Amino acid sequence: MTKRVFTDERTNFTWLKKQAFTLAEVLITLGIIGIVAAMTLPAVINKINMKHYIALLKEDYSILSQAHNSITADNGSFQYGIQHCNGTESTTLNRCFMNVFSKKLKSIRTCETPYNKNDSKNSCFTEFSKIKLLNGTTATSSYLNNTAATMILANGSVLLFFLDSADCEYNYNGVFNYKRCGWVTIDVNGLQKPNTFGKDIYVLYIMDKAKTVNI
Repeated sequence: MTKRVFTDERTNFTWLKKQAFTLAEVLITLGIIGIVAAMTLPAVINKINMKHYIALLKEDYSILSQAHNSITADNGSFQYGIQHCNGTESTTLNRCFMNVFSKKLKSIRTCETPYNKNDSKNSCFTEFSKIKLLNGTTATSSYLNNTAATMILANGSVLLFFLDSADCEYNYNGVFNYKRCGWVTIDVNGLQKPNTFGKDIYVLYIMDKAKTVNI
């Protein structure tokens, strides 16, 4: 191969000029990179966030399972451990239900109601009207109940406690093929967004004994 040697400065300048990118080419390339990034980054970020939310959910599930097992061990059965919560007022029932768990959980605060419109800074849970479903619509779930007793765990997760039956016999007039004591709605990252069921908000059924339930 013959090695080219440039001796004329004008020729050399012309050759270098031909090898460089024009401003238009650079801008087009950056534009393409920007479009690709805009298309792929949201999916990547969403995938990372979901892994984070699932990890938090597993942590909360483990915390509640250990509390459930401890209550069961102390009382012979979980149902016997909450039997004294029988009453007539929903708020009182839910507060009692939460208090049974609170003895086994590390919490930093509890609230009489999930959200107080007159004192939003001291509310425990996100205002229900701001909570979404995965399709983006406003959630109207029965698992967002204003009478639910609310607790903020030391790890930042927020729990709504609702007692269906202190005898753990609730099956919604025979609609369910299982019986439950109540449920806990969990926001794994507290008041932070996205505040969406299936992302950072989940529901756990509390049974007398462990059982797999398809919801």
